[in-house]
Amino acid sequence: MQQMKLCRKCKNEYPATLEYFYKNSGGKYGLTPRCKSCVNEDNAESHARRKAKDPDKVKEQGNKRSTKHYHKNLELSRKRARESAARSRADPEKYAKIQARKRGGAAGLTPEEIEKIREKQDNLCAICEDPDPTDLDHCHDTGDVRWLLCKHCNRGLGAFRDNPDIMEKAAAMLRTRKG
Repeated sequence: MQQMKLCRKCKNEYPATLEYFYKNSGGKYGLTPRCKSCVNEDNAESHARRKAKDPDKVKEQGNKRSTKHYHKNLELSRKRARESAARSRADPEKYAKIQARKRGGAAGLTPEEIEKIREKQDNLCAICEDPDPTDLDHCHDTGDVRWLLCKHCNRGLGAFRDNPDIMEKAAAMLRTRKG
């Protein structure tokens, strides 16, 4: 006959197995005193309280965990990313939606709105005027889209942290060729 275990919280009786309880070497039958659903419910409530109290800290902790897991399992993470990208490319309709989301979805722009920006700029990068710009530049404070840029110009703005003073100093240094 199978052993039964009473959940300390909900008072329901379940089979004393890992299907209903988490492992706990100090607990009766090597299991937690609360069933999995009660533990999960308590964890969700605790997370919600911590997030309400300090959302930035909770987000930072989650990012650290994700980054640590990514680097600890680097080959697996990269393999999954490659497989996901291959699946997306295999479905042209899905791939087009993903590209549209990357280029405008975060800013809430439709493909038609992006096309209007492209026409306004004569299909040229707003900075260097290379043809067929692919990146939507946006303000990191407001999220507002500013221009369509080529990848190089978009990366350059990001590298200078959208700070005109730093960019002007760099331009002045290049003009005087000192350094």
